[in-house]
Amino acid sequence: MDAELRLPPQTFFLRLITNIANYRQALTTIDNFSLILMTQNNSSTALMRARLWDFLGSMRLAISLLSILAIASAIGTLVKQNEPMVNYITQFGLFWAQWFAMLGIFDVYNQAWFLIILVFLLISTSVCLIRNTPKMLQDMRTFKHHTRTNSLRHLPEHRDWTSEKSLDDLTQSSVRALQKQGYQVRAQENEAGVYIAAKRGRFNRIGYILTHLAIIVICIGGLMDSELSIRAQVHLFGKQPQTNAMSFAQVPTSGVLSTNTLSYRGDVKIPEGAVTDVVSLAYDQDHYLLQDLPFVLRLNKFMVDYYSTGMPKRFASEVTVQDKTTGESFNQTIEVNHPLRYKGVAVYQAGFDDGGSRLQLAVYPLSGTVAQPANIDATMYKNQPISFAGEPYTIEWRQFKPINVENLAEASGAPIDTTSAFEHAMSPASKVKTLKNVGPVIQFVLLDKAGQATEFRNYMVPVTLDGASVFLSGVRTDPNKDFLYLRIPADAEQSMGDFMRLRAALANTGMRTKAIELYAKRMRETQQSNPLKGDELEKSLTEILNLFAQGGLQTVGESLQTKVPAEQRDAVAQTVTRLLEGSLWELLQAARQADGLPALVDNPDTGKFMRLSVVGLSDAFAYGSPVFVQLKGFDQVQASVLQMTRSPGQFWVYSGSLMLVLGTLAMTFIRERRVWLHIKPNGMVQHLTLAMSSTRRTFDYQRAWKTLCQAINPSIQHSERASEHTPIQGDHEDNHA
Repeated sequence: MDAELRLPPQTFFLRLITNIANYRQALTTIDNFSLILMTQNNSSTALMRARLWDFLGSMRLAISLLSILAIASAIGTLVKQNEPMVNYITQFGLFWAQWFAMLGIFDVYNQAWFLIILVFLLISTSVCLIRNTPKMLQDMRTFKHHTRTNSLRHLPEHRDWTSEKSLDDLTQSSVRALQKQGYQVRAQENEAGVYIAAKRGRFNRIGYILTHLAIIVICIGGLMDSELSIRAQVHLFGKQPQTNAMSFAQVPTSGVLSTNTLSYRGDVKIPEGAVTDVVSLAYDQDHYLLQDLPFVLRLNKFMVDYYSTGMPKRFASEVTVQDKTTGESFNQTIEVNHPLRYKGVAVYQAGFDDGGSRLQLAVYPLSGTVAQPANIDATMYKNQPISFAGEPYTIEWRQFKPINVENLAEASGAPIDTTSAFEHAMSPASKVKTLKNVGPVIQFVLLDKAGQATEFRNYMVPVTLDGASVFLSGVRTDPNKDFLYLRIPADAEQSMGDFMRLRAALANTGMRTKAIELYAKRMRETQQSNPLKGDELEKSLTEILNLFAQGGLQTVGESLQTKVPAEQRDAVAQTVTRLLEGSLWELLQAARQADGLPALVDNPDTGKFMRLSVVGLSDAFAYGSPVFVQLKGFDQVQASVLQMTRSPGQFWVYSGSLMLVLGTLAMTFIRERRVWLHIKPNGMVQHLTLAMSSTRRTFDYQRAWKTLCQAINPSIQHSERASEHTPIQGDHEDNHA
C-alpha cells in the first residue's frame, strides 16, 4: 500500500480507473450470461406453451375426443344404465358383467373418464374458438384487395379479356353486375388500374363459430348435470354413502346431501297418505345418499285407469307441496308428461307400485292329515316368520297385483296323459294368444332355516284352462328361469276344499285302507273285468295307493319300470291308472262323509276333477313348500313412484343443440364466394382479369361462375374448363394492388 502511495498521482489514478473498468466489464459479462440463461429458459417455456396450445386446439384432438364420446354415448344408449347387477349378469354372464362394471359401462355418463374427456373436449374447443374466431371475424370484414393478378390467374376459375370501353364505364358496369348478384363490392383505384373485390356468404363463418360454441355450451351443460357436485360433497365435504341395507330413518346427517346440490336424479315411492322430503340417490351398486328437498311432498291420492289388455291407460298423483322455508302449500296433480316444477326441482310421474297392502291368507298344509287351513294376516314388503311342522321359515312378500291381465297359457302347461306318462313333475309353461284378467296375484319368497329360497306366484281366484277351473301356483328356485305351475282343481264351490280334503285323507293310513276296501267291494259287486283273483286286488290297490302317497306318479312309475317288462308296461300302466283313480274316488267320498258332507255324484265334471286331482297331488310332491298359501282377501294401499330431478344444465344443453343446428345449417347452405376483377388500362384498351374462389366447390359452382362471367361481359364465350392464361403485355409489372 505504501508503494502504491509513492507512485506519481497520474499513474495511481490511471490504474484505479483501469481496475474499475475491469470490474464493470466482469459485472457486465455476468449479467449477459444470466440474461442468456433467462432468455433460453423463457424461450423453452414459450415453446412448450405454444406446443401445448397447438395440441389443445388441434382438430385431431377434438375429433378423437368426439369419437370416444360418440362411442361411449352409443354404449350408454344401447346398454340400460344403473340396473341391478343381477340383470347384467343374466344378460352378459358373470365374467363379462364384472369386466363391464370395472370399465363403468353400466353408468357411462357419470364415470370419471367420461367427465375427463368432456372437460378436455371443452378445453380443446375453447382454444380452437379463441384462436380462430378473431381471424374469421377479420376475414368476414376484409375484401382482400391486395391480391396480385398473377395469383388470380392460378385459380381454377379465371378469365382474361380486353375491352375498348373506358375505365369508368367498365368499373361502374362491373360493380352493378356484382351487386345485382348479391355481392358486397368494394373498388379501389391507383396508378396500376382499378381493383374490384366482392364477396357474398360471409355468414358462413358464423356457422363455424356457432358450431364450436355449441359444443362448448353442450359440454358445460353436460358437466352441470353430471354427478360432479355429488362426488365433490363426498370427497371434499365429508359426505358418506350409506349401505343399501340401511333404512332412511337410520341415515345420519353425513349421509344427507345439501339442498344446494347442483344436479341430481332419483326415485322415491310414496304410499297414499305418506309424506317425504328426501329422495334416494344411488351412489353405486351397494350404496346410496339421501338428497334433502326444499319442500315436503304429501301423496293424497293415486289414480290409475287400465286398458282392456291390462296396460295402464292413465295414472296420476294428487299431491300437496309445502315449502320448508315459508310454510306455504299448494295442491297439484302430477301425470305423465305433466310434471311438477318447484324451486328448480322437477317431479315426474315415473310409475306406481304397492304401498304396503294388507293381506288375508289361508295357509293349507301339504303334508300330514290336517285338511283345514290356518288363517294369517300379512303386510306387503314386511318379512313374516312362520313355522310349519316344527320347522322355522320366513316369508318375504315381494309383489301384489289386484289386476292381472295375462296370457293364460303362460301357466296352462302341456296336457298330461296319466295313462302312459308317470315321470311328470311340474307343468311347463307354453304360449297362447288369449289375454284375460285373472284377478289378484301375490308373489313371495319362502326361506327355510338354511336360507334356501323358493319363489312362488299364487293366483287368488281359479282360472279356466282346458275347460277346467283350477287354482294356479307358480314356483321356481332360480329367478332367471320361468315359473312352473302347480294346478289345483277347484271343486263345485270354486274352492280347493275337496282337493285338500283328498290330500289329507291320502296321508291317513286308515282312510286309505277304508277306501281300498270300498273300491274292491264295488268292483266285485259291479262285476267289472278284473285280472286279479282273491285278495290280490286289495294287495295291488294297497301297494299302488301307498306308492302314490309316498311320491306321486313318479314313484308309481319307477316301481313299474323295475317290476314290469318293457313290452307290458303300457297295458299295465292303463290298469294301474284306472285302479288309482277309482281308489282316490272312494277316498274322497270317505273324507267327505267324515266331514259330514254329502257324497259326490259320478258324472263327467267329477271325473275331470279326479283326473286333475291325480296330477295335482303328484305335482305337490315337487312343489318345494310344505304349505300352499292362498290369498283370501286384501286391503289395497297404492303407492306412486316419482322421479325427482334437478338439472340446471338442461337449458344449456338445449341452447347448445339449437346453436349446433343453426351453425350446421349456416355451414351447409351459406356458401362463401369471393370475386376479384382487375382492370388495367393500356392505352385505348383495357385489360381485365376476373377470378372467383369458394370455400366449398358444390355442384352448382361452375354454373355460378358461368353466370358471373356472362354478367360481367355478356360477350364471353364460356367453356366448362378453366380458361388458359394468355400472357398480356405488362403482366410482369403488376406486382401489387
